[in-house]
Amino acid sequence: MARVQSDLVARFAHCRVVVIGDVMLDRYLVGRVRRISPEAPVPIVEVERTIERPGGAANVAANLRRLGAVPYLVGVIGNDPDGRRLVEILREMDIAPSSLITASDRPTTVKTRIVAAGQQIARVDRETAALLDAQTLERLLESYHRVATADATILSDYAKGVLDRPLCRTVINHSRTHGRIIVVDPKGRDYERYTGATAITPNLTEAAQALGVDVPERVSLDEARRFFLDRLGLAAAIITRGERGMVVLEPGRPPLELPASARDIADVTGAGDTVVSALALALSAGATIEEAARLANTAAGVVVGKAGTAVISVDELIQALGAEWRSRSRHPA
Repeated sequence: MARVQSDLVARFAHCRVVVIGDVMLDRYLVGRVRRISPEAPVPIVEVERTIERPGGAANVAANLRRLGAVPYLVGVIGNDPDGRRLVEILREMDIAPSSLITASDRPTTVKTRIVAAGQQIARVDRETAALLDAQTLERLLESYHRVATADATILSDYAKGVLDRPLCRTVINHSRTHGRIIVVDPKGRDYERYTGATAITPNLTEAAQALGVDVPERVSLDEARRFFLDRLGLAAAIITRGERGMVVLEPGRPPLELPASARDIADVTGAGDTVVSALALALSAGATIEEAARLANTAAGVVVGKAGTAVISVDELIQALGAEWRSRSRHPA
């Protein structure tokens, strides 16, 4: 089993994946607190360093690249210093930014987290969630079609206005017509726009929202199966459940519950990006849904052990897969 998993990961280097969605820049202002402000009862953070990383759909592309694949990142940035900085970071990570569209009427989405003593004190967002105008949407679709011959496509939806229904339907229909895999990391309430995708990876809260359930813990797997598999026509739904791992729904098979593989959780930021990246790559490399879900679960377990928006490398994934295989061999179910 360990050799099969390693062979699967080795095939990632031959995979090309389009990521289309909401591109962001994640910025961390890291410092220390020595005193409380005399102006208001809030801590004064003395910033000691700034960390900048790709976020949103850009973090999905970063995960794909670290796993050895070739990502094509399709999205929108603003004509501003933050957009130019994100392009620089992507180039440093060997991710070509040529498929990004610059829009003059919207800023680059930036999430700035203020961190002291290892704790996030506040987050400041600079963004717009307005839908793309017709001209920008047309340019984005042109950019997508230039790279649409890739093995798979990921829709990375953060509800910032890029993945509206017409765009999702165009991308999914094009992928289905050409027999290509398409995996969705969803957001919002309009799940009909994802109809016909290969697989979807909502977290428990997102699944509850899709089903109209107020309390996520009350999500019925039978109801989820009917909605995602029957109504939307998906081949699989992988619902992530934090420390409870994930559950995999496939047509004609009972729900498969996978326990969380992480021993220590430092930060869950970006874990969903890792899940959708690893899942899409594994499927592109020929894995079954179950094999891909197990691999994605292991990858997420590595990432949540890191601070901030993080990615996983090929070596880290192979090491984690080997450790899990050895653990199962010593303690068979």
